[in-house]
Amino acid sequence: MQTREIKGTYGSGLTPCTVLVAETRHGGAWYAVEGSANVNYTPDAEILTDGVDVETVPDTDTFTWPDTVNDLDELEAAIEA
Repeated sequence: MQTREIKGTYGSGLTPCTVLVAETRHGGAWYAVEGSANVNYTPDAEILTDGVDVETVPDTDTFTWPDTVNDLDELEAAIEA
């Protein structure tokens, strides 16, 4: 799994955030906003680029992790659990 961080926004006020991304080998990606417990999956990893508004990303799966996801290691741990 290839991981990376990008800059994005969320919410109606387009609040700046760091988006943690873990790409799958099938072209999709799991992602979470740093500090959030929500982990989402999109089948189109290419949409996750700097400046993305995560509210507009088409998700096909999601789950809530018991703790906040604060870095790429924590994102990977949540996905693999």
